[in-house]
Amino acid sequence: MSTTVLKLENVSKTYPGVRALDDVGVDCVAGEVHAILGENGSGKSTLLKIASGALKPDAGTVEINGTKLASADPRLANSLSLSTVYQDDSLVRELTVAQNLYLGAPRGTIKFQNIVTWAEAQIDPFDLGISVTQLVGDLTPAQRQFVEIVKALMSAPKVLLLDEPTSTLDIEGVRKLTEIIRRLTADGTGVIYVSHRLPEILELADRVTILRDGVHRGTFPVTGDLAERDLVSLMIGRDIQSEYPAKPGPSGEAPLLTVRDIDGRNFHGVKIDVYAGEILGFAGAEGNGQREALRALVGLEDAHGRVTCRGKRVRTSSPREAFADGVLYLSADRSGESIFSELGLRKNMTLPQLLNFRRWGLLSAPNERDKARRMVEDFGVIAASLEQPIASLSGGNQQKAVLARSFSTDAKILLIDEPTQGVDAGARHDIYKAIRENVSHDASCIINSSDAQELAGICDRVLVFSRGRIIRELTGDAVTEENIVSSFLTARDTNQRNSESSDQSAVGALSNAFKSLLGGSTTWWFPLVLLAVLTLIVGAYAASESHVFLKGINIKHIFLAAAPAGLVAMAQLHVLLVRGLDVSVGSLMSVIVVAASFLIAAKASVLTIVLGVGACLLIGIAAGAINGLLVRYAKINAVITTIAMLSVLQGIALVGRPTAAGLLSRDFTGLLRTKIGFMPVSVIFLIAIAILGDMWLHRSRSGLETKALGFREEAARRNGVRVDWVHIRAYIMAGLLATLAGFFLSSEVGVGHPSVGQSYALTSIAAAVLGGAALSGGRGSFGGALFGAFFFTLMVNVISILGMSASVGIIASGVMTLIAIFLYSGLAEFDRLIRALTRRAANKKILPAK
Repeated sequence: MSTTVLKLENVSKTYPGVRALDDVGVDCVAGEVHAILGENGSGKSTLLKIASGALKPDAGTVEINGTKLASADPRLANSLSLSTVYQDDSLVRELTVAQNLYLGAPRGTIKFQNIVTWAEAQIDPFDLGISVTQLVGDLTPAQRQFVEIVKALMSAPKVLLLDEPTSTLDIEGVRKLTEIIRRLTADGTGVIYVSHRLPEILELADRVTILRDGVHRGTFPVTGDLAERDLVSLMIGRDIQSEYPAKPGPSGEAPLLTVRDIDGRNFHGVKIDVYAGEILGFAGAEGNGQREALRALVGLEDAHGRVTCRGKRVRTSSPREAFADGVLYLSADRSGESIFSELGLRKNMTLPQLLNFRRWGLLSAPNERDKARRMVEDFGVIAASLEQPIASLSGGNQQKAVLARSFSTDAKILLIDEPTQGVDAGARHDIYKAIRENVSHDASCIINSSDAQELAGICDRVLVFSRGRIIRELTGDAVTEENIVSSFLTARDTNQRNSESSDQSAVGALSNAFKSLLGGSTTWWFPLVLLAVLTLIVGAYAASESHVFLKGINIKHIFLAAAPAGLVAMAQLHVLLVRGLDVSVGSLMSVIVVAASFLIAAKASVLTIVLGVGACLLIGIAAGAINGLLVRYAKINAVITTIAMLSVLQGIALVGRPTAAGLLSRDFTGLLRTKIGFMPVSVIFLIAIAILGDMWLHRSRSGLETKALGFREEAARRNGVRVDWVHIRAYIMAGLLATLAGFFLSSEVGVGHPSVGQSYALTSIAAAVLGGAALSGGRGSFGGALFGAFFFTLMVNVISILGMSASVGIIASGVMTLIAIFLYSGLAEFDRLIRALTRRAANKKILPAK
């Protein structure tokens, strides 16, 4: 008798207004593939998240290899030999392949310095053709999917959960995954398999469980008598006479869209004519240029050539301009490029046409709601209300909403990349019907799909790509799944890309030059180089204007003043890394200065000084911990939380010392001001902290987990990162470093001053950002934060020496901070702007309007 490796009993889960799972039970035995089938929103993904420990059920139990899962914890599930490949991947795209694999490995099993060699050994057997030092974000969706699969298999799991594993794979990728699954089951691994591709289920599965509306509708053996139609009927509870609508064919003789000699990095010499009322398909193995060619038609890929719609040239510099000329693109990356996750269903459906709902210059909400309601009804979008966040809808309903929005515009050509990716069979039928009904006598559609059966079912014509070129055109009865697949599998085209024109090369070269120059968002040394250049410029100017600037006493003063600024900037960096913010650090410094005036007072003994230092450190740790706990567990916005803490701390400082008073121990302040020549020892202390901090951040698992949390919290959590602790730890470390900054500040003022630290809050943010930190989290360096603080200290010194107004320093700080945010956080937008401008210039030169 086979061993049960996974068992879920009486599992229920309710979201606001939705019963996702209702008393569901599923089991999987060793060596079998157990498929879970159901429409979008039926509860499949929720079930897998509960099984994997990523989600806590309201009721029911999960048993893995005979052991009950005690709590919803992916690390615990993984320790019981269960791995998961999620539908929305758990990879951190800003990290490398090696770093992502390392995050998925058990803690302490791999030395950080060996991760590249180790990662290569993990990925080489799968022949993915990628480097482990590549950023995951630079990989294709199919490559990312296989990296996710490799990560899941590293622990040799006894239970493997696969949630839509083939949604981004082409036919070769599906074949490769099928081989992997068969090897796993032969070795006794139990596989839970969720997919909307019914042929895969019939080929791979031993049993199939049907979910509908969160209810278990039955478990059935997969036998030779079971057909796709049977599965669809079980899944949606009704028969579908025909999955694909009829093909009436083109309704016009003249092309509606004409594409001539489009060339880009991955496609060459593309020529297309699309007629009104026609659905044209793009086919080919993944990576053969078909997706890039489609995106180039709206300016999302660099290309040159001519595109016209109804005889008028289409501007391909940007999607906005292409849309204005009648061409609209719908991306395969639904969450990243098609929906606005934070907005509700209504706004997502009406956003492109808000101007149509104006009344006396204002938005008419009733008109907007009426339009959204009609679109919901016409396209069969299922949602609790128009205000429901679109991210909470199933994939199929999200796709219907985006299609409804797209077809409600005046676009004549709709480009759809993977129209039913991650969509169930019932929703696919609705989407195919909607596309066909909305392709009228004066509109047409181009579809790129990795599903040859889908292309054969819905398209009037199909163009097959191989090595970036169109190698075959299928029309009429020749548009079959067999012909589509055989066309790109047997292609012999070996032509290489034509050399691009100097104008097109100029487009890419100019954009790449800017990207290299402004690579602060990904290149660790760029902020340091920028700061070094700025420091030299400011220092040279100051030295030329004042003989005092380079004197030893002034240099010593700059270094002493940089100590508290550098420490508080590094404190701020800790919370910026986890996408937080702490505006209370300045007030905490004031409290430490005041506390030190009592606890480390003049003539205090060594023991008293030590105890006083310890007490102050505890104050800083407590303030940081309270901030972290409120942000993390009370879910209060970080800015609001730390503003409240700022007020509390400032009040405490004023209660302790209403005015500046209370001398500090000279032994303590003298120790902090110790110098060798004109060089304070504090400089060495700060540099040591910065070096150790960067070693921790960039060369340890703990630091990598911190960056992963800042980049993508959900992915970090799925990889077993203790996200709550990492987040709280960042605020504790910020409090600790701000306390040290307060000590050095107290050595500067010598008395208990209640407001001396106020100006450091904003300066710490500015210094950290100028040093390379991103407000979006995950990026930055302690060395950069320290250098940024030194630069701001230098600016204050120069302004003072040259007799300038203090307002100049404030303005300069603000301008430099904005520039840093632009360079390090807005680089992607800036690069797109450069590409659009250079592409537009090239188009005007190469393609004069007729």
